[in-house]
Amino acid sequence: MSETWNDWWDAFLERKRLRNKVAELDELDSGFGRGHLTEKICKAIYDGYDERDKELQRVKKELLDILGDLEEVHLQSSRVKKKASLIEKVIKKRHENILSETSGYAHLDEENYTGIITDLVGIRLIVNYRGKWQDIHKRILENFPVRPLEEYQKVEHLPHEEGKQFLAEIPTAYYAEGDNLAQYEAMHLKVKLHKMGYRSVHYIISCQNVYVELQVRTIYDEAWSDCDHNYVYKQDANPNNRALRRLSQILCNLTNIANDIGENMHDIYQGEGLSDVNGEKWVASGSVVKFYRDILSRLQETETQLKNFNDLLEEKK
Repeated sequence: MSETWNDWWDAFLERKRLRNKVAELDELDSGFGRGHLTEKICKAIYDGYDERDKELQRVKKELLDILGDLEEVHLQSSRVKKKASLIEKVIKKRHENILSETSGYAHLDEENYTGIITDLVGIRLIVNYRGKWQDIHKRILENFPVRPLEEYQKVEHLPHEEGKQFLAEIPTAYYAEGDNLAQYEAMHLKVKLHKMGYRSVHYIISCQNVYVELQVRTIYDEAWSDCDHNYVYKQDANPNNRALRRLSQILCNLTNIANDIGENMHDIYQGEGLSDVNGEKWVASGSVVKFYRDILSRLQETETQLKNFNDLLEEKK
């Protein structure tokens, strides 16, 4: 026997712990004479998403054809947002913005969500080291050009235009404390300090009337991001969330350190900053010496964090 909408909806709200948010939205919508609008929107998306998914899969394939032969890319992954994930986002974004006078999410419905939600399709390009980002950036802009900068100042993201593909937002570079931002600022990217030290460059592009989120980051950043997404991000209801958040910060520190050493290894390989002396010592530039002193300091700070976490552990009896 096939599952009915009411069964799916009831199980979904319970599993995602969204009943209270939907109830609050119903109360607000009723005040505007709109009844139980949230469920109506979600059911319409649920009923029509299988057909929409086919369109999104075609967009994803086209983008992979465009970007799939980049020599600088070590790995790539892609996905189309699942039906349940989309409906969860619709509820949460409506709840966050229902009283906003500026956000498109305040008026989100089954007809306009492809013009508001920017990550229906997601693609990640994973590189060995961060220095490869600039080559990928140029390739992205060749296929998805920047519009006049003043256009981006008027809206959250540029609306789709039939038959055209372009950057819908100015790209954002997420960075860690102490990072050199000159390369991003020289290319007019927005820069945003991430509280946990997450590093990645995010693009929102418009392709075939669909927004696609394109992320470029290193294999180290991807390793931490995957753990954080699976075990921490959107997992507030997990009884161990507080411990997982602390461990995620420790892991982020360690992967950033590994990332930076990998970057420095690339520079040394290219003959920059260090030379061998009689197989016993290395002569290094002042910047390399400072770099490894900073690495040691960061390792000591992370060791302290790990010790503090360990001190909070009580062996089960």
